[in-house]
Parts: sequence; structure tokens; C-alpha cells
Amino acid sequence: MRLSRIVRAMASVWGVVAVAALALLPSAIAFAQVGQPTPITDEARSMHRLYIVVLSLAFAVFVGVVSALLFAIFRYRRRRADDPLPPQIHGSAKIEAMWIAIPVIIVLTMFTYSAVVLAKTDRKAPEDALTIRVTGFQFQWQFDYNLQDLGSRKPVDREGTVTILGTPSNIPELVIPVDEPVEFVLHSNDVIHSFFIPNFLYKLDVIPGLENRFVVVPRVTGTFRGQCAELCGVDHALMLFTVRVVTRDEFDRWIVEQAAGTASGSADASAGNGQQQ
Repeated sequence: MRLSRIVRAMASVWGVVAVAALALLPSAIAFAQVGQPTPITDEARSMHRLYIVVLSLAFAVFVGVVSALLFAIFRYRRRRADDPLPPQIHGSAKIEAMWIAIPVIIVLTMFTYSAVVLAKTDRKAPEDALTIRVTGFQFQWQFDYNLQDLGSRKPVDREGTVTILGTPSNIPELVIPVDEPVEFVLHSNDVIHSFFIPNFLYKLDVIPGLENRFVVVPRVTGTFRGQCAELCGVDHALMLFTVRVVTRDEFDRWIVEQAAGTASGSADASAGNGQQQ
């Protein structure tokens, strides 16, 4: 009889906890949104949703555990010095099944959702992805665009590479098209760096002798910051770059201009060499 009263009391507590958690959930979600940069890619938005789900579950568990503790502390506290020891129970199959089932359900939910997001984030690049080779070196970045691997269109009908090279006095700009898959192929010439664009909610190590890759589909145009997120030497703080997400037409015009400048520079160099000879 007493056990059934305990079960009913616990059910009442969990009812209160559920109502409190639902009431406070918007605040938790708002905090999660404030605590992260605005996600601008499909992958970043998936990770952001995962973050909110995990934070919300953690918040609900926290409220539930604290509420149960407070209920037990105040409901069953000793009221008089001569209070007798209450009846002792060995256990309850229902309660034990409940406190095993709830954590298992929570863990399985987080594991499954995390696996789905990881599979989406760590997928292979599609055939029509724009591929950019990113090279980290002390203490700047180099971005290489293969003119034969520019994604869904081929605005330049020749072979070659457009190179954007950063210097201590010139922060490089990475230009990518919106609404199209972009693959980054990461290399390092010296030490370990970390390629980090906060609005991607993602960073990946740039390791000597190892090629790392990841794919994103940006959905928002604009200019965003990027940086090295791995302490790599005395001038680590100088390893900055900007990311400009533009429409496909703007990207095509930009790459044509860069390719024309590269071709002009090569021709001038060849002419100069000829004169020297």
C-alpha cells in the first residue's frame, strides 16, 4: 500500500517536472541560439539542431533530478526528534524499470540523432562539387581553385589554377558560390593548423602528410571570418582569412577575372624571360 503511494507521488513529481521543463524549454532554446554563431550551411544547421536537442534533454534531466531530490528532501524530512524510522522497502520493479528505461531511451535517441548528423556532415563530395585546395603554412593560408573542377559550371575553358595567397599584410579571401556543394581539401606545409569558419560550426585539423576533406552547402550570402584554431607558433593570431559567399553568377565573374589575371601574369613573365634570354 505504501509502495503504491510512493509510485503515485513519483508520478506527480514527474508530471510537475514535465510541465516545468516545457515551460522553460523556450528559454533553453533561446540560450542555445545566442551561444553559437549563426549557421549558414546545411551541415551547420543540422549540427545546431542537434545541439539544441542535446541541450534540451540535458536541461530536462537536470530539472527532473533536482525536482526529485527536493521532493524527497522536504517530503520525507524528519519533523520531530522522536520520529520513528519509516518502513524500509527492498526495492520496486516498476521504479527500477523506469529509471533504467528513461536513461536508455535518452541515450539511444542522442546516439541515433548524432549518427544521422555525423553521416550528413562527413559524407563524400558529390560529382558536381566545387573543390578548393586549402594549404596552411606559418603563418597564413593559400587557396587553390582548379579551373577544371569548378562545380556545376565551367566558366573558364582552359587548364590551370587560380591561387589566392595570404601574406602578413594581405588577408586572403575565400570566395564560394551559394546553394552549391563545396569541398575543401586541407594540407599543411609545416605544422598542425586548424581550418575554422565559425559560421560553419565546424573545424578540421590541417596536418602535414595527411589530406583531410569536408563538404558544405552554404545557404546564406555575405562575408564571414575564418581563422586558424590551433596554436601553431608565435604568429598564430595572424592566420586570418575571410569567406565571401556569392551567387553563382558572381562567382563565375570573379573566377574569370582571377583566371585572366593569372594568364596575364604568366604571359608577362614569359615575355620577360624571353627578353632576358
